Amino acid sequence: MRLPLAAPAARRALRLALGLTLVAVVGVSAMPTPATAAPATTGPAAQAAPAPRPADQTKAASRPADQAKPASVGGPATGAKANRVGVNAVGIDLCAQVAYAAGFRNNPLVTAVAVAMAESSCNPSAVGSNGPTSGCSNGSLDRGLWQINNCYHPTVTDSCAYNAQCNANAAYSISSGGSNWQPWSTYNNGAYAGYLSAAQAAVARLGGPGDPPPGVTGTILANPSLNIRTGPGTTYSIAGSVNYGATVKIACYTFGEYVSGGYWPSSTWDRITNTATGVTGYVADTWVNTTYDVKTMVGRC
Repeated sequence: MRLPLAAPAARRALRLALGLTLVAVVGVSAMPTPATAAPATTGPAAQAAPAPRPADQTKAASRPADQAKPASVGGPATGAKANRVGVNAVGIDLCAQVAYAAGFRNNPLVTAVAVAMAESSCNPSAVGSNGPTSGCSNGSLDRGLWQINNCYHPTVTDSCAYNAQCNANAAYSISSGGSNWQPWSTYNNGAYAGYLSAAQAAVARLGGPGDPPPGVTGTILANPSLNIRTGPGTTYSIAGSVNYGATVKIACYTFGEYVSGGYWPSSTWDRITNTATGVTGYVADTWVNTTYDVKTMVGRC
């Protein structure tokens, strides 16, 4: 059934009422729901907490252990820092002191001092500059007593590298306590061997009450005893003897008469001191047991 049309005024009133109703409905649907809003606060606590950062997806792969990296790249240091580190000892005696304090003992201690002499002349401020190398395209610096490289060992800061004791501690770590000297260029090219005798002497000066100085020693293998000669051969006169199993100090080595007997036949002779009698002279190296080849531990006589 069709209703009669309303009067114009009534129609306008009806349209106005419908419009207001529509606005109200739309307004209500667009308003946010306040149910989960947190109470307002003031002061520092009102500051929004920073959003957690996503995990770093570009983290570099783990680097090889320090022992696998070069400690020094170039040859002996060619310069020095302007401000030298104050120390109680200088030169080779300084190297011996800080190497001992770092933990080096016995033969590795002697080697450590010899390597430092070859690398830096035991100058804690020594620095050597290198051109580009693998992994160090911008070049690098070898620093301090053991010339610790700043590119391959960035965790050794400059303040540590130019500090005598801190440098020695780093060398102890990189060399695995003195068992691996391959990271040092002057060890690989044999330059350190020329300083072994001087290093041995510096190590001997470390001794104090209750702490016998470490040194290069060997054990006599000839039974019942071995003659100590005044020169490197059996034609030289006998200065004394040393018993089987005795420990002797080895000062240096030389070449002389070839000895075919013993354990390592060769023409190498060691200049030794019998610690029991104080007699010094030469014995065939083939009858002396040492931790390493004697020629890597002491210098040539």
